[in-house]
Amino acid sequence: MSLPTSIRAKLRGSAPSVDEEGREARVAYLDVPIIPRNPLHVGQRVRIFSLKSCDELFPSEEETTTQYYTAEDMGIWGTITRIRAEEEELVEFVLKNNNIPSATTYAHLTVPRREGLTVTIPAWRRWMGAVLAKPAKATRTITIEDDATIFKDTTTLNFAAPLSVGGSVRRDSRR
Repeated sequence: MSLPTSIRAKLRGSAPSVDEEGREARVAYLDVPIIPRNPLHVGQRVRIFSLKSCDELFPSEEETTTQYYTAEDMGIWGTITRIRAEEEELVEFVLKNNNIPSATTYAHLTVPRREGLTVTIPAWRRWMGAVLAKPAKATRTITIEDDATIFKDTTTLNFAAPLSVGGSVRRDSRR
């Protein structure tokens, strides 16, 4: 089984929901401004990292377009189950969260529509959209931030993650 694709996303909001067992849950709505390693598609396994701006750590008198972020694991991972909505400029995917203890049961990932770069839409679906029902007009946009600098969040210690000690890797025994 392949490793999940890491997705760096900005949390746009969340809403209350109910899971399959009737318990209270949440749905997270995320924008994906960073081009994923592999284009998103239905059936793909992904893991979500939240982007938090840290531009204030890099003050500059010059006008710059570079964005600085830290990426923090949101505890949301699983398989993209379907496409919820398509517009001229955006595609929204639905991710079923496999992290059972998490209160977030689903995540809606909205990504700029760049076939082969950010998304892979099946040919039959593209044909249906071209012939039968054109995608909706753009209601908003997500700017691709291809010059962003992303730092891994080191403020959260994951005791199950390997720690590097003197050039070797060991498992932390504290749990």
